[in-house]
Amino acid sequence: MNASSTSLFSELQSENLDNVIAYGDLNCPFCFALHQRLADWGLLERIEWRLIVHAPELSKTNFSLEDQSLLANEVFSIHHRAPDVTVKLPRTRPGTEMATELIYALGKISPTSQATLRLALYQSLWLEGRDIADPAVLQEIVNETGLIDILTQDGGDNGAVLNVSQNDNNDGATTDVESLAVWQFLQEQKSAPTEFAKWQSDWESNAHFDRRIPIMTHRTSNNLLLGLPTEEALYQFLLGRREHFVNHDVCVFQPRPVVALYGSMDNLWPVVRIVRESCEVLHFSDLDQCQEMLVKNDNVDFLIIEHEFVEDIVLDALTHLATNRRVAWVLASLIGSDAAEIRALKNGATEYMPLDRSPEILNARFDKLVTDRRDTSAMAEHARIDSLTQVSNRRDFQFRIEQEWRRLADRGSGNCSLLLIDIDFFKPYNDTYGHLAGDACLKRVAAVLSNNVKEPTSLVARYGGEEFVALLPETDLSQASAVGERLRQAVTSEEIEHSAGTHQNIITISVGVASATPVSGGTAGDLIHIADDHLYLAKGAGRNQVCSQGSRWGEVN
Repeated sequence: MNASSTSLFSELQSENLDNVIAYGDLNCPFCFALHQRLADWGLLERIEWRLIVHAPELSKTNFSLEDQSLLANEVFSIHHRAPDVTVKLPRTRPGTEMATELIYALGKISPTSQATLRLALYQSLWLEGRDIADPAVLQEIVNETGLIDILTQDGGDNGAVLNVSQNDNNDGATTDVESLAVWQFLQEQKSAPTEFAKWQSDWESNAHFDRRIPIMTHRTSNNLLLGLPTEEALYQFLLGRREHFVNHDVCVFQPRPVVALYGSMDNLWPVVRIVRESCEVLHFSDLDQCQEMLVKNDNVDFLIIEHEFVEDIVLDALTHLATNRRVAWVLASLIGSDAAEIRALKNGATEYMPLDRSPEILNARFDKLVTDRRDTSAMAEHARIDSLTQVSNRRDFQFRIEQEWRRLADRGSGNCSLLLIDIDFFKPYNDTYGHLAGDACLKRVAAVLSNNVKEPTSLVARYGGEEFVALLPETDLSQASAVGERLRQAVTSEEIEHSAGTHQNIITISVGVASATPVSGGTAGDLIHIADDHLYLAKGAGRNQVCSQGSRWGEVN
């Protein structure tokens, strides 16, 4: 710790941190690194840490090679981003619902035990590689932390007294889960109100959180930290000197797959039995209702159709709609038959599922469906992100602006605004500092732009080279111009050295602003052209400024 860090650390000891809230999951390595850093600084008891579950399906689905690769890359990133934190790669990323419920339940009885158990669970996974989804492992950790007595005391709010016996299982035999103290304790606590559910809902529904972790926020301000910060950035945020921090060292919400069933619930019950714990299940026996649901919802992952329930005309209608909505569909039959499988293959089914097979086979088939679906979604995510700057790419921007333009045009009201942003004198920067420095500059500017465009439905994208765009739906010209000026000032305040530039020897940007109400005869392309025209005017007038219809903001030479 250098002298500057030592001074800031001393200030933290006297800082009031009661209003700081953190959101994290036990199986996110970035959350562990942040949590461990706070523990090393002696701040765990002074900050409210709210545990959520960001990947609920991990409890039931296979951990694929792709999942292992992602986890290894995340741990590798921490080694470079936070060298002060020791973290080791575990064999798997376990589900955390049971461990999280245990922490909450213990905390209701003994609040001081919550931080103790949370730290022990984090370290057990990320330093020792233990599977904290295993009830026997949870029992071991509770024993090691000396919290076993709490499990055998008064059950808390419900007044239940737990009569349990501890099973150390020292003989290597398979543990009887129902005999474990932690298991019995959680069964007793099932009826207790769970603040955990509210934390989960708050995290999922907050547009600024973007369903990412770790998150730190403030009860009485809009201050937001998203991702794993450097030590310096964390100091500045906790001291209130940095209001907004975002980087890409995060874990992203992986919601439960949504499965729609069409057919008889009795006949499809073998499917329901294997998916109900890990998926959201919808059931339909009415064609119109099923079609309406598929049209109105973008989050359906699978449509499972009962072979015996549908005639060809109904199957054609459902599968055509599912294909158009990019929903993977499965044909399930009560009894496996060549005729049913041929019907599935001819109609383009993702999978054929004979329901007379063993539950283990059905479970394995569905696990593979979920894994393949996640891999496809990950590929789609990579296809829309610029690999260098990690903001959206031009392709994603074009899709989004067309989508927003059509939406507003159909509604007949509302403005759509656009900022076209260019880094001033970027070619001389590359020539002076080299292309590696140029890439670093692009990444830093992209992060500043993303950090300072806070509107919930907005989008920042790399348009090409050193040009970026900010799409601002539901924003008028005056508001968009103000956003542009905010971005200009934010980039300037970074003070990125540029001795070959003409503006105080630092990197600056020029911004062209356009705004319109989508109407018949106009296109999203027209909006882009107007923004481009005003960017040209901003550059022609001396750069380092914002130019919109009828106005200029910023420093004008």
